[in-house]
Amino acid sequence: MIIAITALKGGVGKTTTAVHLAAYLQQKDQTLLIDADRNRSALIWAREEKLPFYVASQAGSTALIRKYPHIVVDTRPCRSWMSFGIWRRGAIS
Repeated sequence: MIIAITALKGGVGKTTTAVHLAAYLQQKDQTLLIDADRNRSALIWAREEKLPFYVASQAGSTALIRKYPHIVVDTRPCRSWMSFGIWRRGAIS
């Protein structure tokens, strides 16, 4: 399962939500949190605290993706919903 935490602007709690969701999912099975935000807050928090899941940068996550059944992605702010490419898959009408 891959879950992306997204928002149109910064400062709305994406990283906090991603960390809490990853901690919950880790109780079920191995979880990877990919920090794709430019601030790299999740990576900083992972260095400072003992998180129960693995945190990787977007660049360093490619080799890890197949090893984790749960993946949470902390994304950077987007300017529009079309930036996500969701409209092509019909998730947003």
